[in-house]
Amino acid sequence: MQVKEKHIRYTGIVVLSLMIFLASSVDIGIIGLTHNLVMSFINWQGAVLVMWHYQNKYPKHSQAFVRILLEFVVMCLFILGLVTFNHWLASVLYNVPCRWSSIPKSMVFNLVITLFIGAFYESRYLFERWQESVIETQKLRRQTTQSQLEVLKNQVNPHFLFNSLNTLLTLIPEDKKTAQKFTRKLEVVYRYILQHQNQELTTVAREFEFIKAYLFLQQIRFGDNLKVQMLVEKDYLQHQIVPLSLQMLVENAIKHNVISSARPLYLNIITKSNHLIVRNNLQLKKVTSGMRENSTHIGLKNIKDRYAFFTQQPVTIQPKVATFEVRLPLLEQPISNKSVAESLAPLLS
Repeated sequence: MQVKEKHIRYTGIVVLSLMIFLASSVDIGIIGLTHNLVMSFINWQGAVLVMWHYQNKYPKHSQAFVRILLEFVVMCLFILGLVTFNHWLASVLYNVPCRWSSIPKSMVFNLVITLFIGAFYESRYLFERWQESVIETQKLRRQTTQSQLEVLKNQVNPHFLFNSLNTLLTLIPEDKKTAQKFTRKLEVVYRYILQHQNQELTTVAREFEFIKAYLFLQQIRFGDNLKVQMLVEKDYLQHQIVPLSLQMLVENAIKHNVISSARPLYLNIITKSNHLIVRNNLQLKKVTSGMRENSTHIGLKNIKDRYAFFTQQPVTIQPKVATFEVRLPLLEQPISNKSVAESLAPLLS
């Protein structure tokens, strides 16, 4: 059974007050024991509140030095005030002259005890953050693997291969140059998936090079029935996004909507206000209950969960009457090609 922090705290307060009471050379009776218990409670509880305050204010590992320094300074001031008050209270309770000269000695004693308390809580805090980081890393890896499986399922399933090969067979006798280009783009698509399957983030520029190849394959298949407009500002090319998230959104739009000469699918991919926006006109296919049950529905949820690991900015999904729009936040922090485990390495050392 896990020992709760409050049980440790209250037990420690009682033990500390008893130790001070037994170490006293003066018979101070029940009043002295109560006095020691109250002052030990104020000392311990005050130290805990100070640490909780700065742990909430500076929770990150990179802020540890500032957090610990502020905790130490505030605790020193708190202990100075507490010791001064304690000496005055002792002179009143025991009817003895107040010995102000003993304040430095008492302060050192209280400070040593408080530092031991602080070391315990800070170690406990760092251990809990380490546990959380390990759980988050494992969660992200599971989500990344799930995303990889979803993308590979979409790309390698018999329908995709059949459609791609059928398109290629049609192109070879009619347009060999386009057939060669189609083959090269197909290679680009699979190479990108293999190269980025273990990365948490990639640049907008790389994702766009990939999605151009992917859309080329789809436009050869659907012709003018799939109309794509892409407009990416140069300032956003080095921003970060979750790999294959753009492909999953495009795949969803193609998979769930009717695409025909009478009802072409319009797909817009733009950057605006630190977001990558994917928008398409809504003309959903008729889906049977069996098909709906077999659908995994993990694509959008997976993207949202993976983004939540890197930023507090949400992935925004805006279904409307005539359009469906998804906004992916663009990340400025340059941590591409660096795994979460590596970024958390200082916590593990």
